[in-house]
Parts: sequence; C-alpha cells; structure tokens
Amino acid sequence: MAETKFAYAAHGYDYSGAIERVAGDEELLRSLLDMFLADENYAHLMSALDAGDPQLGFQAAHSLKGSSGMLGLTGLFEAMKSITEPLRRGDASTAAGYRADVEREYAAAADMIKSL
Repeated sequence: MAETKFAYAAHGYDYSGAIERVAGDEELLRSLLDMFLADENYAHLMSALDAGDPQLGFQAAHSLKGSSGMLGLTGLFEAMKSITEPLRRGDASTAAGYRADVEREYAAAADMIKSL
C-alpha cells in the first residue's frame, strides 16, 4: 500500500480519492490501473486527432477523462477536461491545441503505473 500511496504523492495524484472510490481495496485499484494502461482509448484519441475526427475523439477523450478522474490521475484528468470540451462541440482544431498536454500527462500517468 505504501508504494502506491508514495507513487501517487510523488506525481501529485489523488490517492485518497482513488482508494476511497474502490472502498479501500488497493488490489482493486492496482488492477484498475493495469486495465487503464491496456485500454485503447488513448490510441483512439491520438488517431482521431490525426484524422481531425471530433466524434471519435470525443468518445475516446470522454472515456479517458472518466477513468483518469476515477483513478485519481489528476494531471491527466485536467488535460482531458481541456480537450474533451472542444471535441464535444465538434472543434477538432481547437482540441488539437491540447494534444501536447494530454501526451505529457498520459506519459506521466503511464510511467507511474508501470513503476508499481
């Protein structure tokens, strides 16, 4: 437990919220973190941004926003909030302006999860 809590703290993530949402079950939290890494929505979002497809982008971004929020990955959650809204409006061009933030925050979250 201390290792996960420390990793969250080192990245400024919300461990207390995440562990509360899984009723204190650290094994479940770690399982959900592994599932998050295996999820293909990040790849779908990047493909949608490359293609300028706001509909596909919104679906992927909305899913990532929800899962990152549930898991307490606050940096990624904030980045996903920023990119989701323009995609919701069908504005792929504005959304693309948030891509670097999403890439940076996703990489940080993935690195943290892989370190566990």
